[in-house]
Amino acid sequence: MKPILIKTIDLENHLTLKIYDESVKMIGDRWMVNMVARIKVPLDEALIQKSKDFSANKDKIKKALGQEVVFEHKSNRIFVDENDKESIFQEMYDNFIDNILPYLSRPNFPERFLLKTIREEIKRQLHKR
Repeated sequence: MKPILIKTIDLENHLTLKIYDESVKMIGDRWMVNMVARIKVPLDEALIQKSKDFSANKDKIKKALGQEVVFEHKSNRIFVDENDKESIFQEMYDNFIDNILPYLSRPNFPERFLLKTIREEIKRQLHKR
């Protein structure tokens, strides 16, 4: 099934959150209910320049990550009765909005997320050697 865009939210930190219903029908009247939240975070070159470790690997980081990094949060429930599909999705959506959205909206979220992603990429590249 094709992802269905449920909501677009402009965050206080100037990023845009998109929430999708990526649910899939399984067998008979059973569903795997999937809620996916995505934010595209532009790669900040100034952030890379801040750290000696990062700036030494700047070209590799930019090549591996591209112009932006996608934050993704997935929630799913399997073997959900078709009659409960909408209420289960709404429950996952409400939990996300109540518990995770405040963190994603913080002014320092983009920088923290990028730093974590860059560190992970550097580790991955070091293990390739």
